[in-house]
Amino acid sequence: MRALSAADLSILQAVVESLGVEDTLKVTTTPGSANDRLWSEMTKLGWMSADAPLEVPVATKVFVVHASAKEPLSALLTEIQRDALPKIFNELRREIPSKIAPPVIAAGGTPADVALMLAGIVEGTMRRWIKPELHEDFLHDIVEKVHRLSKEL
Repeated sequence: MRALSAADLSILQAVVESLGVEDTLKVTTTPGSANDRLWSEMTKLGWMSADAPLEVPVATKVFVVHASAKEPLSALLTEIQRDALPKIFNELRREIPSKIAPPVIAAGGTPADVALMLAGIVEGTMRRWIKPELHEDFLHDIVEKVHRLSKEL
């Protein structure tokens, strides 16, 4: 599944978005393709079922996607999207410190000032992107992760 192209994954994303409107959807692919292999496995899970191929000059395989597949497909797509998180973390961890510490220190700032800047970024992120009811959990997670990282260093 993780080897699927962005185009293949976009089909599944469109299916998830459309299943709320329709009870079932039909999707078609070429026999032997990555989608054919994946969707054939999904028929074993009961998320899809095979249908008659299209009557066109090119070989096709048609699958019917069942409404019951919406939740598991959505969870599967979310899991695949999360694969990008380590790369994002490493990029931010490499780029952000050099944008904060040197200018603060150059302005006569102290380590406490750098900490204040970082705390402000955390607070702004929390207020802008995290639901208010999750603020306490968010801050707890940050403190926990900072403690864990400091032990690793």
